[in-house]
Amino acid sequence: MEIIEDDKYEELCAEFQYQWIVLLRDTLKKHGVPESEAKAICGDFSFDLSMLFDQGEIEHEGSTYRPVVAFTEDEEEPLLIVQSGGSEFHEYAFGTTDEAFETE
Repeated sequence: MEIIEDDKYEELCAEFQYQWIVLLRDTLKKHGVPESEAKAICGDFSFDLSMLFDQGEIEHEGSTYRPVVAFTEDEEEPLLIVQSGGSEFHEYAFGTTDEAFETE
């Protein structure tokens, strides 16, 4: 597996964030949460999850790790697409939430 940095990374991050918001939106709707509450929950959750991806640290067995989001094509010899600076999901969390509720 080859690791590369690619211009597609930001677009892939945006789509990934959109998809997790849509999943939560649809789950809240299925459970009867009113739309205005669901939108607020999605925005807050998305921002918090985004901060974990962007700046989070996980302590495990005396070492500190940071989560990294990477993407790969579905191929036999896939490329792993990353960005050395990491993601900036938190900057788009509420805007992406607005978009998910507009396109419902």
